Amino acid sequence: MGISKMNKVYLVAHQAEKDQVLAVLQQLGVMEVNDLQAKDLEDEAWADLVEGDQEQEALNTLEERLADVRFSLDFLKRYYPAKKGMLDAINGEKKSVLANELADTAAQWAETTDQVYAALRQVDEKLISLRNEETRLQNLKLQLEPWDKLTVPLEEVKSTNTVRVELGTLPTAELGPVKEELAEAGAAFVLDEVKAERGESYVLVAYHAEDAEEVPALLKQHNFNKHTFPKLSGTPKENLERIEKELVQADKERQEALAAAGEQVKHREQLNYYLDYLTVERDKKQKVASFARTSNSFILEGWIREQDLPELKKKLEKACDTVEVVSREPEEGEAFPVSLENKPAFTPFEFITKLYGTPSPHGLDPTANLTPFFIVFFGLAMTDAGYGVILALVAALALTKIKPQGARNLLWIIFAGGISTFVFGWLVGGWFGADLLGAPLYFSALEDPILLLVYSLALGIIQIFYGMAIKAAWSIREGRILDAVFDQGLWYLLIIGILLMAIMPELGIGGPMAIAAAIGLVLTQGRTQPTIVKKFLSGLLSLYDITGYLSDVLSYSRLLALGLATGVIALAVNTMAGLLTGHIIGWVIMIPLLLVGHTFNLVINSLGAYIHASRLQYIEFYNRFYEGGGRSFVPFKLNTKEIEIQPEWLQK
Repeated sequence: MGISKMNKVYLVAHQAEKDQVLAVLQQLGVMEVNDLQAKDLEDEAWADLVEGDQEQEALNTLEERLADVRFSLDFLKRYYPAKKGMLDAINGEKKSVLANELADTAAQWAETTDQVYAALRQVDEKLISLRNEETRLQNLKLQLEPWDKLTVPLEEVKSTNTVRVELGTLPTAELGPVKEELAEAGAAFVLDEVKAERGESYVLVAYHAEDAEEVPALLKQHNFNKHTFPKLSGTPKENLERIEKELVQADKERQEALAAAGEQVKHREQLNYYLDYLTVERDKKQKVASFARTSNSFILEGWIREQDLPELKKKLEKACDTVEVVSREPEEGEAFPVSLENKPAFTPFEFITKLYGTPSPHGLDPTANLTPFFIVFFGLAMTDAGYGVILALVAALALTKIKPQGARNLLWIIFAGGISTFVFGWLVGGWFGADLLGAPLYFSALEDPILLLVYSLALGIIQIFYGMAIKAAWSIREGRILDAVFDQGLWYLLIIGILLMAIMPELGIGGPMAIAAAIGLVLTQGRTQPTIVKKFLSGLLSLYDITGYLSDVLSYSRLLALGLATGVIALAVNTMAGLLTGHIIGWVIMIPLLLVGHTFNLVINSLGAYIHASRLQYIEFYNRFYEGGGRSFVPFKLNTKEIEIQPEWLQK
């Protein structure tokens, strides 16, 4: 258990059976397909035998179809969003479709999709046209509104051979000076203010053609801004009334268009089904680009878990006549994708491992080793039995409702953390910050925090020693027994010796043990260096690593800090609530205060417990044995959201 054994697979078949092979691989979902074109075709000898494979024309057609379906779904989502409950959204019930009937069913979906797309595209174009028209009308409305008191029809605001007539704006403060200057200049003019707002005066100006140079120049000096409405007739008020009617009509047409679009909502499920079908087909065509081919055959390679190989061969032989499958174990030092494989009790905690990264394919899966420590640390960081019961009950209830495995894994982690919180809360904490039901059964963390600190540091030493033991066992398994003795055994002696000196000096063995271990480290930690001087200096400097061990152990004091924080906040909430007793209004306020306060404490400290329990694994535990740098196993499989394709072999 841990990291699955992987085999490299080479598959050769006739071109005529390419679709069958792809269907089996996709439906079975157990093989990760490598890109031969990016790797093997760089070898000239190999490239002389094969060429890259692709089905670009078919892929382009599928992409176009996908774009049409996505347009229809996005349009319906924008104007008619699907109403789903939270559980429905999480669980995502799928429609079961038989693989051998999928093509015929998809043809029906395609016909419906084409009709829906045509209808929605027409509505979309109508909406765009209406939106552009409304924008034009709204802009015109904004221009006309300041002129709503003008009684002169706009078509009459024009120049003749003898008179110039203009509309425009002037700063209100300039209106008087303009009239005075025009009068002083002896110009024949009319300057009427139609409306004034926000420091601007909207004016009608009329003047004799003989003053066509002098009057405009003078108006310009006073920041006159000319307004024109060349395509309008009637008064501004009449135009505004017409615009309002046109806006109402445009809104009516929009509602009619959307109502027509609403008739297509009933086809949303079929659109989603067809989207899944096209995605499956597109994925197959894209995967072809990873193959190599000759004139009559195609070749692919990939990785598969050793336990899945017999099933793959069986299904391929049943579906195809020409396929040949060859497999081998990874060569020494060859990187392969990592698939974690643990017992059911540990599987949910792979979630924590994957958050940190994927282990090296040649290393260890830490999941089973971190699980008990994570559960204990989570409980110590919470230390309230009442909160633990709530966490466990909420997780248990959610597990009866939620189906996706990823969400269920997280819920199992929360459930285990809740049980741990209940146990440690009853032992050293309380129930919602109060000493109920005999709590604390062992000692009170709030009254004796030093004792909790001692236990926290002791757990830290145990986990660090356990991590060192894992590394030593791995070295022995690999045949490097001396590495285990020198790199872990001597550090065990040094740390234990120092602890004995500090805790039980009367024994008198801690000092000699530590000195002997230190001498051993100096003599062995530089053994890979080329010269005696470098060996000695490297060994001497290795003693500085004791500070790393010390800081790692001290990091476990965060369990004390988090546990106290939960208890102190719960106690503070209870104290504030207690101050409100004695009056009916106080009792009314006290209940929501307790609910809100303890809910906040539960949520914020649960998050803190999860983060810091994980951090202790990642930083203090992993650095004793963990090797990262791997990549996750990503098999070629069906990626559907709304349909579940039942393979042919499940139908027999």
